[in-house]
Amino acid sequence: MKFKDLADLVNQVNATLGEFCDEFGSKRKELAGLGKVPKRGILFKLTDQSRDWAINEGGGTELQYHIAFEVNDLEIRYGLGFNTQYVPFANEKSSVDYMRPYMFGFLKNEKKIGGILPDYTFVYGDIQQLKAPQKNQYTLFGKSISVKNERNGFFIDDDDFQIIISDLKKQFEAYQIIFSDKNHFSEVAMNNQSIIDVLTHKGQIILQGPPGTGKTYTAKDIAEQMLFSEVSEDKTIQKDRLENTEQFKFVQFHPAFSYEDFVRGIVAESKGISIEYKTKNKLMVDFANRALRNYENSRKDKAQLKEENWIQENFLDFSDFVTDEIEKSNGKLLLKGTTTYLREVENDCFRYTGDNWSNIAGNRMRFEDIIKMYRANVKTRQEIKKMTGISGLAIQHASYYMRVLDMFYSFMDTKKKPDIDIPEIEEKKYVLIIDEINRANLPAVLGELIYALEYRGEKVESMYPVDDDNTLIIPPNLYIIGTMNTSDRSVGHIDYAIRRRFAFIDVLPKILDIENFELELFQQVSALFIQNFDAYALDTTVELIPSEHLSEEFRPEDVWLGHSYFIKGEGDFSIRKSYEIIPILKEYLKDGILKQSAETLIRAL
Repeated sequence: MKFKDLADLVNQVNATLGEFCDEFGSKRKELAGLGKVPKRGILFKLTDQSRDWAINEGGGTELQYHIAFEVNDLEIRYGLGFNTQYVPFANEKSSVDYMRPYMFGFLKNEKKIGGILPDYTFVYGDIQQLKAPQKNQYTLFGKSISVKNERNGFFIDDDDFQIIISDLKKQFEAYQIIFSDKNHFSEVAMNNQSIIDVLTHKGQIILQGPPGTGKTYTAKDIAEQMLFSEVSEDKTIQKDRLENTEQFKFVQFHPAFSYEDFVRGIVAESKGISIEYKTKNKLMVDFANRALRNYENSRKDKAQLKEENWIQENFLDFSDFVTDEIEKSNGKLLLKGTTTYLREVENDCFRYTGDNWSNIAGNRMRFEDIIKMYRANVKTRQEIKKMTGISGLAIQHASYYMRVLDMFYSFMDTKKKPDIDIPEIEEKKYVLIIDEINRANLPAVLGELIYALEYRGEKVESMYPVDDDNTLIIPPNLYIIGTMNTSDRSVGHIDYAIRRRFAFIDVLPKILDIENFELELFQQVSALFIQNFDAYALDTTVELIPSEHLSEEFRPEDVWLGHSYFIKGEGDFSIRKSYEIIPILKEYLKDGILKQSAETLIRAL
């Protein structure tokens, strides 16, 4: 394909795109809330003939379709552009603030966009410019094509030109995703994106800071942002969302919290006239297993999922059938050729025993073991004994298991696989928030999870077995957010082994741009902790200079009173000042966090 210059290239691209230009213009009108559709038959418009680049018509103040011809480099570059160099808009936003929602839309959907455009990369700028945008930057996510310079014009292969046309159509899906997310932009979500980037990379983080900085609020905002496509500013809606999804758990640690409360522990259950002691998975392992099931299922093909679903559904019917047969047999369904019988059906196992057994409650025959044997097409007890991935009891009592398996085979002989299609399972994120994580004795509570956190997806051995299996796994799709009050000196020590596995992120006091914020009092209290309040108010990345009233043993970041204390509610704010803010400051005096020189300033508040 031959072209004279960029204007000629733009004309040929527009002509070849044909009806797509109109499709793009109509969708852009809808996304941008415009009153009219751009001129028909045009995608790229070159208004300044001296420029070496063109963007979609009307795209100067938004995410751009971009095409450039670098004459000196002999390259055509095209893709999705983010421009903070100039924005001719009629409002008070800066060019950076105007473009941040589009940049956030890209960052939030980076993985999905990478799947749509797998061979795109950054040909101008880099992703860091989207994460921390500044004025007068240009970032282009796209591709470049080499150009040949010959005497009577410029040339690219016809195949390369068709690739450009195909890519411009293909990137329209990514364009719509980014633009749509821009329309649901949240400043809170944008500010949290860098924390989410760390969490996604590391797997577990701890939000640390002094009291009143909103660490728990931030943790829940991050969880909602990771689990839902849109973030709600309404905390009631957020609460309902998180409570009603199986992908979220919240727990608060305290000094009495133990491994047996969090990971695995022994519980006593009444079985008629006897008590049975069982090892059960607790909150962490139960939640991790839920995430693991999703992680493993998301990697299975449709045929495998279809068969597993069919077996699971029929096994539920089989367990109902066994329940009926036990009732018909007066509570003793004999296993063929033995004096052993099934006596009860629980939610995950059959109970079996014998009249002369010392174990009156009987043993547990896990549904999961029978299903694994069925899927492996096991036909003899010897085959059971050679299996891996089943409980030790199944191997020891292979004869009993084989008899129940034979019953299941007979039950399934009458069943036909339904000829229905099922969707593939998408990998989901699971988020666990551990509030006040440092208030428990973490090494004791976490146990072998300290190892499992670093080696995601690998089995580690627990001190307690569940159904003869003492392994546990933390899958890669489970994310942990801890919160830690850095001013609390009475809490447990976080050792280096744990610190290496968590990323620690400071959540510091800040000025809130809301009407009911007591800025003057916040500034007066802040002067007890830092000298450079005015500089920090302008740029929160500046290094804090400790106040002369703060003990040299403490950092301002650890004890500075947070902004949430200075938000006026519906009641009398003087009550909060007298019974919350001042008492904490007096405790700081008593504990030596603040020097005695601060006492006069505290009295004057």
